[in-house]
Amino acid sequence: MNKISEDFKDKGVLVYTVYTREPHAGEIIMGFDFSNRKQTKTHKERINYVKILIEDHDLKYPILIDTFGPECIQERLGGGAPNSMIVIDKEGKTALWQVWAEPAALKRKLEEMTGDTKQ
Repeated sequence: MNKISEDFKDKGVLVYTVYTREPHAGEIIMGFDFSNRKQTKTHKERINYVKILIEDHDLKYPILIDTFGPECIQERLGGGAPNSMIVIDKEGKTALWQVWAEPAALKRKLEEMTGDTKQ
């Protein structure tokens, strides 16, 4: 996502991640060890996990932290999935929605929306 954010920033594209919850709390999955992570129950816990996420993945774009309960972005727009992706166009309409974020699909959609196929 760092590369996509960098590649499209001059095209007026803003990339954000909304941190909702630990998608694999207590698990080891795809080579990533989340066994020492519990599901977040407070905003402070989410802030701490976001700091780890930024450091571990050297993230260069903003991370927003979701709230809890039925009003959270994850439930209202993400369909409850911990890694959904939503692209909102300049008119505020949903241009792309995925239950599970796929960077390659995001790149293709941004190329289509900006007319830039040289990325």
